[in-house]
Amino acid sequence: MGRLYYFLSVIVIGVLGVVSLKITADVIMEPVMQAQTPEAKQAAKAAVNTGVFWAVFAFYYALFLIATCLRLANAGMSKMLALLMLIPAVSFFFMIFLFFKAPCEEEEY
Repeated sequence: MGRLYYFLSVIVIGVLGVVSLKITADVIMEPVMQAQTPEAKQAAKAAVNTGVFWAVFAFYYALFLIATCLRLANAGMSKMLALLMLIPAVSFFFMIFLFFKAPCEEEEY
């Protein structure tokens, strides 16, 4: 996976994650809003939004890790470095590094 392809995949995965989060939350919230009391609506809304967020986040984060592993292989680096993406402060700078790292001559997949 080249630099440009990695950059575009990160952007697309991020946008799809936000859009699918919004669509999923709206679909699931429809029956939740049928609750009788305002407190019940508030509690149900918070519980559903939290569950939906983490489910969608986990799916798209897994896609992001796959793209990172492919880019690491293209750059000739160990795929174990993808574990750095689990550290929030480090992941941003590591992603920027992968954008600019030149690909290796021979690819190992």
